[in-house]
Formats: sequence, structure tokens, C-alpha cells
Amino acid sequence: MKVTITEGKSKVIYELPALWNELTLGRYMRVMKVLKQKEVKNEYEKVINMINCLSKIPKKDIYSLDMKSINALGEHISTFLQSKPNEELIHFIKIQDIEYGFHPSLKDMTLGEFVDLETYMKDIDSNLHRIMSILYRPLIAKDEEGHKYAIEEYEPSEERADLFKKHMTVKEFNGASVFFCDLERQLLNSSLRSSIQKLKKKRKKRKEEKDKQAH
Repeated sequence: MKVTITEGKSKVIYELPALWNELTLGRYMRVMKVLKQKEVKNEYEKVINMINCLSKIPKKDIYSLDMKSINALGEHISTFLQSKPNEELIHFIKIQDIEYGFHPSLKDMTLGEFVDLETYMKDIDSNLHRIMSILYRPLIAKDEEGHKYAIEEYEPSEERADLFKKHMTVKEFNGASVFFCDLERQLLNSSLRSSIQKLKKKRKKRKEEKDKQAH
């Protein structure tokens, strides 16, 4: 949907996406923040915030629109929210001529990946681009069928995270989000296993000390 705003003698055309899949990761994060807002004066304020997020129309210009236009935009947003984003995991994406591959084996993640993912997943809404920069990394090898492939070793990269925030789309990353729950369970299980192993070691050590004292 296109919206024409008159600014002085010139006109500026803004466009609202029709589907979730069209949003960039950064825009998606802003939209989700608006949707989760609890402190709003009224529903129109929420609609205005959504229009601003989806179209980049300055709020001052949105307030100058007539109610007929606002209602039309509200209906468009309602239809947009009902669209279904892609839910299929996309293993390979290409951004600015670089091909990235989804982590081929989450169960074999390194300690660095584990620690950073565990940290970022405490606030997914603010760190989604960072999480994606861990899950998707530049390809270094791939067979012809794309069944077997390798990605770069993990190094934290704010540059890649920012790149994904600007250019990765919902269509590209939403399928990976279904792995979040599984990933969280893996992180939890790993933490539990680690704690259990530590307890076993402590008990074993105590038993050995008792045995020594007994003799």
C-alpha cells in the first residue's frame, strides 16, 4: 500500500508492506516491540506507532492525515498482521553476494556459541539479529546437492549482526525461529548435565575422602 504525504510543495511516497515476509529483521524487531507495548493511551496510538514502524512515515505527518486515511491504513495493517510468515527453515541465504549457511549441527556447538546464545536468548526481542549471526555464518564448503556443507568457525560479529538486521527478511529467518524452543531445551539440558556432572564429582570426591579417613 502506498501513502502520499505532502511536504510543502513536494510530495513523498511511502510504502507499507503487505506481508510479514517482506519485513527486514530490524523492522520486524521494531514491529514486535510495538505489538507488545502495554502502555498506550488508546488504540489509535498503537496504530500510529505501527504505521510509523512499517512505513517510516514521521509521526508528525501521520497525525496530519485525515481519519479516512488512518482507518484505511488500520485495515491494511490488520490484513498484514493476518498474513502467514514463512515457517520452513531456509538453510542457505545470500546477502550482498555472500552466501550464509544455517548451523549444520547445533548439538555440536562450541562453548563460545553456547555461552553467547544462552546470553542472547535471555532477551530474544533485543538480540534476534545477534542470534541469527551465530546461527547463520558464511559458507566455506558445500556439496552440489547442498546436503553437506561447512560454515566459518564462530567468532562474535556485530558487523554481521547489523548486516542481518538491515537486510535479512522474515521470509529468510522465521523458519529458524522454530529451532529456538529446541535450542533453549538443548541449552537447558546442557546446563543440567553440567550441574549433574559437577555434583557427581563432588560426591565422588567426598566418598574418597571418607574412605581415606576410615582407613
